[in-house]
Amino acid sequence: MGSGKTPFTTITSSIRNFLTMKLLVLLLVAGLATAMPRKGNRPNGPKQEKEDPSTIIRCMAENWQNGESQIKACRDCFKAVDETDEGLTKAKECVSQFLKMENEACATEIAALESFEDEEKGMAVIECFDATLEKANNERCLQESQSTDVAGQLTDGSMCVMDSWKYGMAYVKNVTRGQGGRGKRPRAGKKGKNMKGQVMKLITKAHCNLASEGDETKSTECLQCFSAAVKLGKQGKGKGGRGKKEMSPEMVSAMTSCSEQHLNPKYTKCTTMMKDTTADKKDTHKCYMRVLVNNLVVKCSEGVSEATSDTLSSVMECGKEATIDWVKNNASAEVAEKIGNFLDEEEDEDEDIEG
Repeated sequence: MGSGKTPFTTITSSIRNFLTMKLLVLLLVAGLATAMPRKGNRPNGPKQEKEDPSTIIRCMAENWQNGESQIKACRDCFKAVDETDEGLTKAKECVSQFLKMENEACATEIAALESFEDEEKGMAVIECFDATLEKANNERCLQESQSTDVAGQLTDGSMCVMDSWKYGMAYVKNVTRGQGGRGKRPRAGKKGKNMKGQVMKLITKAHCNLASEGDETKSTECLQCFSAAVKLGKQGKGKGGRGKKEMSPEMVSAMTSCSEQHLNPKYTKCTTMMKDTTADKKDTHKCYMRVLVNNLVVKCSEGVSEATSDTLSSVMECGKEATIDWVKNNASAEVAEKIGNFLDEEEDEDEDIEG
C-alpha cells in the first residue's frame, strides 16, 4: 500500500510550492515570504512516510461538495497506489473517478504518462493539475469580489486565494493529525511563542513602514508605540488553563491609540473597527492585512486593465517576490531561517497585529 505518493504527487516542486504557500499565507504578504524548501530535520525516531499534502488538497478541492466521505475515498484510492505498472493504471483510475476537473483538463498529459520513471511527463501532469486548480480557484475568488475597480478586484482575489490556501493547509493538518484526524494538539512551547512574537513584530514593522511612507523617524516611533502597547500584556488562559489569551483592555486601548496616531490616514477604516467593541476581530485583522496586500497589488498591477485568472496569478507572484526582497532588507538570515523551520511545526493562529 502507498501513502498517496504517485507520479502525480511526488514531484519535488509541487511540495516546494505547498510550503511556499504556507509561509505566504501565515504572513499574508505582510513582509515575509520565502521559497526555502523544507530541511526535513526531525530528531528522534525513524522517518515515517506521510500522506502527500498535495493529494489531500486535490481530493478536498474537487470533492468537498460531496462531503467528507468522498474526500476520504479519494485519499484512500491514492493511498492504495504502488510504484508498478498496475499502480500507474490505478492512479489514473483514481484521477478519473475523483479528480474529474483535472482529468478532463489534463487528458493529454495523463495519457502520455506511461511509466513512474518518466519524470518529465510526470512533471507535465503535475503542472497541468496545479494550473487547473489555480485557474478554478482564481476565477471563483474574482467572481466573489464586490469591488468595481481592477486593483480592488485583484486585492479581493488575492485575499480570497490566500484564505483558501490557509483553509486547505488547516484541513491537511487536521486530517493527518494522529490516526484518522484530530488529536490532542501539543502546546507550542517557549520557542514557538518566541517565534510567533518575532513574526508579528515583523508584520507590525510592515504596517509602520507603509503608513510612514519611507520616513524612518515616523516608522521607528510607530514601532516603539506598538512595542510598548504589547508590554501591557494579555489576559486569560482559556479552558483548562489553555487556549488563546485575549488582549487586556489596557493593551487594546494602547494598540488603538497607536493605530490612530501612527497608521492613519492609510488605516483609518481599520482603526475605526478597532474602536468598535462590537466589530468582529477577524474582520478587523483582515482590514489591516488588506491594506498591505492592496499596496502590493497596486504596485504589481501597473498596466493591468482587467482582473482575470492570469493577471491575478501574475500579481500574486509579483507580490511574493516583493516580500522576499522585503525580508532580505528587514530580517536577518538567522531569523528568516528560524521562521521557515518553525512553520514546519506550528500553525499560526494569532490574528492580532501586535505580536
